[in-house]
Amino acid sequence: MALQSVCGWGATNSRQKPTHNLNLFPSYISTFNRFPDLLQTSQRSDSSHHRDSRPPPPAHGTTTLAFLYADGIAVATDSRSSAGKLVSSPDSRKAFLIHSHLLATTSGSSADCQFFGRALARECKLYKVRNGTMPSVQGAAKMLSVLMSPFRGTDICAAFTLCGWDRNGPCICYAYNDGTRLCSDIISVGSGSPYAYSIIDEGYRPGMEEEEARQLARRAVCHAGRRDAYSGGFVDVYWVRERGCEKDPREDQVQLYKKLEEEQKKEMQDKYNKKT
Repeated sequence: MALQSVCGWGATNSRQKPTHNLNLFPSYISTFNRFPDLLQTSQRSDSSHHRDSRPPPPAHGTTTLAFLYADGIAVATDSRSSAGKLVSSPDSRKAFLIHSHLLATTSGSSADCQFFGRALARECKLYKVRNGTMPSVQGAAKMLSVLMSPFRGTDICAAFTLCGWDRNGPCICYAYNDGTRLCSDIISVGSGSPYAYSIIDEGYRPGMEEEEARQLARRAVCHAGRRDAYSGGFVDVYWVRERGCEKDPREDQVQLYKKLEEEQKKEMQDKYNKKT
């Protein structure tokens, strides 16, 4: 008792029942608990949020898109990374494998996207160890949403488009750090997405063949990079099929745009000659 009084120990400490951690991802949650400053901004009240007179954050400086075609999913991204109004890297990779049949495209902060992408890849591998199979695309999207939920309300910025093939076939899911999750046949993300959507809406049709899908994906990213200051660099095209994920050689957007212009002029000239 004397030692307890000197050290300030309570008599009930030794009889306290242990608590059990029921979190889905205990390793990450314990990291947050050790570094509370990471979540400090999430404790702001709603009233202070409404009093904030700053302008809304800019759109993600990128162009990524994915859509279903006859044999799977066509995925395309640009390669420009920006830091404010400066181009920090003209040839970055904005898509990476989570596992052999799941490809993720990213938009937002590069560091945040890399962190959560690695976390998702780790959790998918652990899921396979426990259950003998990889999670479905929608299951991986929900898993990613749970991983990002402790950061809701902070300055974390990470948007993922998960393109994969599971037992139900091809699937495209979008997950954002504010908890947004949705699935669709066509998804485009980033500041160049309005321009990409305009091209896709004009040329997309369900069940299109691979070469037609390739031309549409290249043209959509190329035109978005031509009109959006935060998109550009190269065009990367990926394919998600039943046998896995593949990638086409990257193309320079400037050269590709000139090539597409020449093809369009030739096509219009041929139509004019046929009429005359």
